[in-house]
Amino acid sequence: MKIFIISPNTDTQLTQEHRSALKGLGEVTIYNDIKPFDQLTELYAGNEPRIVAIDPDFSEWKFPNDVIDKIPNLKAIVLQTTSFSWLDVEHCTQKGVPVVNLRGFSSIAVAEWVVTLTLALARQLPIVIKDGWKLNYEKHRGFELRGKTAGVIGLGRIGTAVAENLQGIGMTVQYWSKHSQDERFNKVALEELMHSSDVIVSAVAHNDDTEGLLGDGIVKSMKPTALLVDITHPIYNTELVLQLVAEGKIGGYAFEDEKNTFGKYEGNVWNGPALGWCTNESMAKNAQQWVEAIVEAARGTYLTQVN
Repeated sequence: MKIFIISPNTDTQLTQEHRSALKGLGEVTIYNDIKPFDQLTELYAGNEPRIVAIDPDFSEWKFPNDVIDKIPNLKAIVLQTTSFSWLDVEHCTQKGVPVVNLRGFSSIAVAEWVVTLTLALARQLPIVIKDGWKLNYEKHRGFELRGKTAGVIGLGRIGTAVAENLQGIGMTVQYWSKHSQDERFNKVALEELMHSSDVIVSAVAHNDDTEGLLGDGIVKSMKPTALLVDITHPIYNTELVLQLVAEGKIGGYAFEDEKNTFGKYEGNVWNGPALGWCTNESMAKNAQQWVEAIVEAARGTYLTQVN
């Protein structure tokens, strides 16, 4: 068995214990340096059964079909992420290649980041920062979250942890979910959640089912003081939301933005890098789950197979 670990982060993520567990599986090749896939020559050599474990940071969140097709005797692909939208899962299914993801390692970290962003918007920190931290009791006046209503869209692992956290700081929590039920919170229709919540958190996965889930009309139904916090990929028209904030028609917006510097947008907008999942604890859990999934795949067991 050949094991290929493709990641620029192995030096910091994989402990000696992890490396020992992997070496027990067979011949292990680690690609640390980011380079084009066609330069990973060992990946395509021979016909021994092989498992590829890949970190999207290596390839800008892409694992092309033509690369997958060139890998001989590929037994499984083990992703270093929960998301699996960055490769063609259907293509892998047609080839009979199991795709395995990781689950739950960052739920607490992301849910706590939601609280961070929610507090930042409620206290208008983006505006305060853009104004150079100058004291202005009128312009920089925020609002308290205790007693307000939070609406959580999606009640999976992350959504549930978000709901628990926001309830813990004194908010009334309502949610919309296609499948989940939780009696601790009030389940409502999506339209009701959007027009009645003071804070709205989008916590659903971005896929074919959720693409465009929040149309322009339902976005415009938000309270003029409402805050929208997004810690997943947008399921709505981002430009519309930015316009509504700039025009003072909603109270604030926080989202992941890797392309632009903080403060680019007008109004109470927090745009920043995808740091929500990144804590000491989540990184350690990620590495442990990844190694465990590789070991299981080498045994022919795919506990978190997505296809």
